[in-house]
Amino acid sequence: MLRRQAAPTTAHASIMSLLPLFSERLPDRATGDRADGPPPDWLQDRLLVDRLMESLWSARQPMTPAQFFVWSQSRLQPLLPHQVMVCLGAAHPAARLTAQMFNLKAVPGPLQGQLESPEHGLWLHLMRRWAPGRRALLVATDESALFYPLLEAGLRSVLVHGVGGEGERPDSLFLLAGDRWTAEQVQQFELLTPMLHATWRRARTVARGPAAAARAGAPLVTPREQQIVEGLRAGLSNEGIAVQLGISMFTVKNHVRKILRKLGASNRAQAVAIAMSRRDVADSWVSEA
Repeated sequence: MLRRQAAPTTAHASIMSLLPLFSERLPDRATGDRADGPPPDWLQDRLLVDRLMESLWSARQPMTPAQFFVWSQSRLQPLLPHQVMVCLGAAHPAARLTAQMFNLKAVPGPLQGQLESPEHGLWLHLMRRWAPGRRALLVATDESALFYPLLEAGLRSVLVHGVGGEGERPDSLFLLAGDRWTAEQVQQFELLTPMLHATWRRARTVARGPAAAARAGAPLVTPREQQIVEGLRAGLSNEGIAVQLGISMFTVKNHVRKILRKLGASNRAQAVAIAMSRRDVADSWVSEA
């Protein structure tokens, strides 16, 4: 099978020239020093370059955390397969750091609490390791006991990168948890991080605007359907939701169909995202800084 080739220098220049459109500041430590060097070999793959370009251009669209979640699943997931993503940052330099998790895989409650607590030892450890060089970290979760909760959840490694702030505190830090990543994917993560920073920052800021509540409107789903959506958000199967709520799997299936129809969603992930944007799920599912 022939692989479509792209002109490496042209593709590299095009992608790098787009980055300033998505970030207010692109520290050299966030993008690396590859802009002045030869382009990596993977930029010869036209399909991969097309995906990168699509992710860059579409990154302007998310205006809420829910839209950010949908964008990450449709644009980021094909490039950097992951089961869990955690975004850490602050609304402004003087604000405290907060973290929000996005996942389609069920994550144990204690682990979610750790991942969404910037003051937890796991985050403090990662920040200390990332701060000196401010380059992407690829860490196997069997490395130390600190990562064992991730390993026990079936997440074999984490990929971490961000945008530096003043001192050792980052402006933002992004954690992807999943299986394994190649050296090329680590490079792509470094390239995409400034865009992630700008996209996530805008999605959080716009979502807190005064018109956010008015846009949300009244809930479309019933209290029981809200519980179903929360189960979907946790990555539970129909059977898992049925066990959790003490109802039959047939009832859950009917509720899911109604939820998709009411929200105008084509699949479960989209239904969760729409419900999050409308605040049709409990506050615990949508972190507010």
